[in-house]
Order: sequence, then structure tokens, then C-alpha cells
Amino acid sequence: MRYDLSELTLLRCSNCGSDLDGLSTDVIFYCCECGKCWISDERLSPIDIEFVRVGGSDSVLLPFWKVDASVIMQDRISRRESSASGISGFREFTGREMGLTESDSGSRNVRFIFPAFSTSLVLSTGVRMHRENFLPEKTEHGKRFRVIGGSVGKDDAALLARAVAVGVEVNRTDYLASVDLEIEVFSASIYAIGCTPDKNVLRINGSEIGILFAAINDCDDILRQDKVFPVNSTS
Repeated sequence: MRYDLSELTLLRCSNCGSDLDGLSTDVIFYCCECGKCWISDERLSPIDIEFVRVGGSDSVLLPFWKVDASVIMQDRISRRESSASGISGFREFTGREMGLTESDSGSRNVRFIFPAFSTSLVLSTGVRMHRENFLPEKTEHGKRFRVIGGSVGKDDAALLARAVAVGVEVNRTDYLASVDLEIEVFSASIYAIGCTPDKNVLRINGSEIGILFAAINDCDDILRQDKVFPVNSTS
């Protein structure tokens, strides 16, 4: 069997030349030697990363997508909790008679934050982070950390951001009948967020949000990584 070596991506930091660590499914790689982050998309490309809510020695840093996008609402119809209409012959009932209300269309700029690692709870976690209005307590600078588990690529992140946007609409306090929306992504980068094992969940530091171990595909490998931060200190 022959391999085309030109199609292989060398997992080496293009900034300092160090080998990049990661799991077998990773597409996001952080160089803990020089602090640069890379994403594999046919080739290694740089991507911005910020470290937030790092926590103590029991914490692990997991990558989350931070996606800034314009949400374009094409159509959104809500309904009353219940409605009743008397039948008077054969006719077509209007939307208001059926308890339906159409919202104004338009667009708004929204930030979505959701896991960049493989988990079956990516959408519910993204919706909860949005509802919590999740913002970093502070960003960490001047240190080098260890981050693994980034297996969600940039194209998939855009699709997941749309799915989270729909989930946010479903979880609003009114009674949703239907929604049609699109998003235009204008910025995507990585938050490395500290999470601490707590019984059977990884809990996001400074938050009530926890992700079940059983829902994280590479949980055992992630938990086996070094938990001591920082790996090194920059001069």
C-alpha cells in the first residue's frame, strides 16, 4: 500500500516547532510551549484562544467554541397555552383563532458558547450557557496551560451554533409553534474553560452547569491529562 505523504498534516507547531499533543480525534491543538492554538482544516491554521475560570489543581481545561454571529429570524410563530374555537360550518380558521401569533422578523448579533469536545450534550450545554449569559470571570495571561479534547471543527461549529440558536428559541418562556432562522458567523475562536470533576459530572468553574461523564466520548482520556496548571510560566 502506498500513501500520499503530501496529504498528511504534520502535528508540529508552526510557531516554535514543538510537537502538538492531542487525542486521536482532535482537530484543535494547543501548543503549551509557546501558547499558540491551531485547528486542522486540510492544514494547520492559527485560531485565537482565551483561558477563563481556570481554577485549581483539580480542574481540567476543556475547549469551547465562542461563536459570534448574526441571527436572522425569517419566521417565528408562537401559540397560546390553550385555545378553543367553535365549529361553524366548513371554513379555514385564521392563525389568531387557532391561538397563533407571528413575531416580527429581523436580525440581532448573538454570542454562542458551547463545547468543542465530543459530547452528546453539546446543544443543551450551549443553550444553558446562553441562558446563563455566560461570560468569563477573567481571562488568564502570562501562563502556559494544557488543553486536549478539541474534536469539533470550524464548519461543524457553525452548524452547531445554528442548532443552539434554535434551542434558545425553543426554551423561551412562550409556547413556540414553529421557527425558521439562519445565522451568519462573523467570528469563531476558542475559550479554554476550567472544569472540575464533581461526582459524575464535569462542572464548569463558577457555574451550576455540569456535563455528565457518560456524555463525554473521550472523558477517560481527558481526565488522565495533567491537571496541574500552569505547565510552565512564561518569562
